[in-house]
Amino acid sequence: MQENQVVENLIRKNNLPEKIPEENNTEQKKTMNSKKLILYSSVFAIQGLSNAVIPVLPELAGEGNANPAISSLLYSGYFIGAFLTLLPFGILADRIGNLKVAGLGITLTAISGLFISFSDNLWILGISRFVEGLGCGAFFPAAFSMIVEWKDSQRSMGEFNFLLNAGLAAGVFFSGMLAEMGIKTAINIFTVLAGFSFALLLPEAWELVHSDSSGGRKKKSGTSNHKEPLGKKPESPMNLEPANYLEKFRQAFSESRIWKIWGISVLLYGTTGILTANYADYSADFLTKPELGLAIAASYVAAMLSSLAAGRTGADYKKIVRTGLVLATAGILLSVKAPLLAFFLIGAGGGAAIIGLVTAMSRISSSGFTMGIFNTGIYAGLGIVPVFGSIFIELLGYEKVFLGSSLVLLMMLFVKLE
Repeated sequence: MQENQVVENLIRKNNLPEKIPEENNTEQKKTMNSKKLILYSSVFAIQGLSNAVIPVLPELAGEGNANPAISSLLYSGYFIGAFLTLLPFGILADRIGNLKVAGLGITLTAISGLFISFSDNLWILGISRFVEGLGCGAFFPAAFSMIVEWKDSQRSMGEFNFLLNAGLAAGVFFSGMLAEMGIKTAINIFTVLAGFSFALLLPEAWELVHSDSSGGRKKKSGTSNHKEPLGKKPESPMNLEPANYLEKFRQAFSESRIWKIWGISVLLYGTTGILTANYADYSADFLTKPELGLAIAASYVAAMLSSLAAGRTGADYKKIVRTGLVLATAGILLSVKAPLLAFFLIGAGGGAAIIGLVTAMSRISSSGFTMGIFNTGIYAGLGIVPVFGSIFIELLGYEKVFLGSSLVLLMMLFVKLE
C-alpha cells in the first residue's frame, strides 16, 4: 500500500501518465488507425488534385493566354492560398483541435475540385485554385502536428510523405495520360477521391460534435504530450489570445534554427517549383503530354521511395537534408538534357529533405503553430518563387534561369543546421 501511494505521488508530482488499461489502449489504437486512414487518404487526394493541373496548364489558361505568366499564376494560386493560411490555420488547430481543422481542409479541397471540374472561366479557375490552397493550408499544419506526436512518428511521417508524393505522381501522370480523353479527366477523378475522404471524415466529425455538445471537454484531437513552441509552458486554449501568438511568432523568428529551416524550405521548393511550373512550355517542342506527365511523375515516385527510406534510416537529420539538397541540385542541372533522370533526382532530393526538415522543426516544437511556420516556408517557395522566376525567364530564357536556380540551391549546403 505504501509503495502504491509513493508511485501515485510521483505521478502527480511529475505529471507522469498513469498506466493505461489494456482496454483503453486498444481503443486508442483503433482511434489512431481511423485518423491515419483519414489523413493518408486525404493527403493522396489533396496532392493528386493539386498536381493534375500541371500537364494541362496551357490548355486551362485558354487559347491566347498560354504564356509563362498566366501558367505560373494558375500554378501558384494554389500555393499562394496555402502560404497565406498555413500559420492562421496552425493556430486554429491549437485552439479547436487538429482533426477539425484537417477536416476543414478536406472539405475546401472537395469544393474547389468541383468548381475546377465544371468551369472554364479563367477567373473561376484562378479563385478555385486559391480556395484549394486554403484547404491545403488548413490540412497540413494540423496533419503534421498529429503525426509528429504519434509514437511511431518518423515512420508515420515517411508513410505520410510516401502517399503525399504518390498523389502528386498520380496527378501529373494520369493528367498527361488521359489528356486526350479530356483535359479535366484526371481533375474529375481526384475530385471524386476528395469526396471519398470527406465521407471517411463524417463519422469522426459526428463524434467530435456529439462530444462537444455533451458538455465534456474533449482533448484536442490527434495530440498527446503536446509541446509548446520554444519550451514555453502549455496554456489553456481559452487563454490563447492574438497578443500571445504575436509574441510567440516574434520569439520563433528570433530563433536562428527556425530561420535556417524556413529558408532552406523556401529555396528547395521554390527552385524546383520554377522548373515544374514552366517545364510544360519549355518542353513543348520535344516532349508529348504523356511524356511530360511521365517525367514529372518520376519525381514523385522517387520522392515516395526516398521518403520511406529516410523515415526508416537511423541517419542524422542534417545528413538527410544535405543529401536531399545535392540530389535536387543535380536534377535541376540535368533538366535541359535528361528530363526523366532530372525529375527523378529532384523528387529523390525533395522526398529525403522533407523528412530531415520536419524532424529538425519538431525538435523545436510539434504544435500546429510551429508546423504552420514550417509549412509557410514550403509554400512560400512554391507560390512566390515561380512567379518571380517567370519574369526572369522572359528576360534571360529558360535554361539560364534553371542554371541560376541550381546554383542558389547549392549554396544551402553551407547552412549549418544545429
